[in-house]
Amino acid sequence: MPTTYVSRPHNASSAYIIRGTNPTREPTRRVYVSTTATGVPGIDFLAIERVVNGDRPLPHLNETEQELAARLMTRAELGADEIAERLRVEPRTVTRWRTAWKKDEDSN
Repeated sequence: MPTTYVSRPHNASSAYIIRGTNPTREPTRRVYVSTTATGVPGIDFLAIERVVNGDRPLPHLNETEQELAARLMTRAELGADEIAERLRVEPRTVTRWRTAWKKDEDSN
């Protein structure tokens, strides 16, 4: 499977993507979250990575992990319905988060 690597994460909230192709399926896109920042209490970066990539069984995430995963999936251009399904929340919750992020960006 041909694989393209992009730069490694620089901090705990960054991620990088590896794109690969599988001749039997459509191209896959994986997001890898930096797990080197062990000093962030209450955040399981491996669980977030599994949810972002849709690796089943999907682990349950706390609220902070859910929002971080939603940001990463939004950057990866996933729709609100798919994000909501993976996070086990309502699609309107994802929409509210996105609206709040937009307001934060506009105020800065």
